[in-house]
Amino acid sequence: MQTLGRWAIDRSQSYTRMFHIFVQTASAAARLTFLNSAVFFVLIRQIYFTAVQPLTLIFITALIIGSVTVHILLGILISLGAYEQIGEYLIRAMLHEIAPITCTLIIVLRSGTATLTEVALMKINKEINTLHSLRIPVAEYVFLPRLLAFLIAGPCLSLCFCVIALFGGFFTLGFMHDINFANYLTRLLLAVEVSDVAILLGKSVIMTGLVCLVALQRGMSVERSFTEVPIRLIQGMIQIITLIITVEVIFNVF
Repeated sequence: MQTLGRWAIDRSQSYTRMFHIFVQTASAAARLTFLNSAVFFVLIRQIYFTAVQPLTLIFITALIIGSVTVHILLGILISLGAYEQIGEYLIRAMLHEIAPITCTLIIVLRSGTATLTEVALMKINKEINTLHSLRIPVAEYVFLPRLLAFLIAGPCLSLCFCVIALFGGFFTLGFMHDINFANYLTRLLLAVEVSDVAILLGKSVIMTGLVCLVALQRGMSVERSFTEVPIRLIQGMIQIITLIITVEVIFNVF
C-alpha cells in the first residue's frame, strides 16, 4: 500500500511538472521568442537532429514494415474477394496505427533518450543555474526549441513513413499479387479521407509532444549525481510507453 502511494504521488508530481513545463513553453512560443537568433539556432539544430537525421532509419523501417503489411493484406483480401476494400484496410492500418506508433517509438529511442540525458547533464553541471543567473529563461532557451522540434518531427516523419511504406511496399512485394500499380493507386486515393490524415497528424503531434515533455521533466528532476540519470531514463521510458498506450486507447475509443 505504501509503495502504491509513493507511485501515485510520483506520477501526480510528474504530470504536474510536465504541465508546468508545457505552460511555460507555450507562453514563450506565444511571445515568438523562437525568432531570437540564439533560440532559433538551437531550434534548427534540434530539428536537424530530431527530424532530418532519422530519415535513413525511417526509410528502411518503412520499407520493411510496408512491404510486409502490403504483401499480407493484399494476399488476404484478394483471396477473400475483397478487392475493393484494399485501399480502406491499407489506409487505416498505415495512417491510423502503424506509422504514428512506429515513428514515435523511433523518436523515443533516438531523440527522447538524448533529450532527457542532455537536460539531466545540464542540470548536474550547473548549466541550468548559470542560465538562471544570467537571467536567460530556461523555457525559451532549453524547453521551447526541443518541444517545437519534436512537434515538427512527429507528423513530418509519419507522413514520410506512410508514403514510403505504401508505395515502396507495393514495388518490393505487392507486385507479386494480381493487381497492377494503377489499380492499387486508385484504391488508395479513393479510400483516403481528410479524417485519416487528421488522425495521423493528431496522433503524431500528441505522442511526440508527450515524449518531449516527459524527457524534459525527467531530465530536470535530476539533482546532483550522475547515477540518477539512468534511473530517470528508465522511469521516463516507462512513463512514455504508458502515455503512448493511453493515447492509442483514447483515439480508438473516441
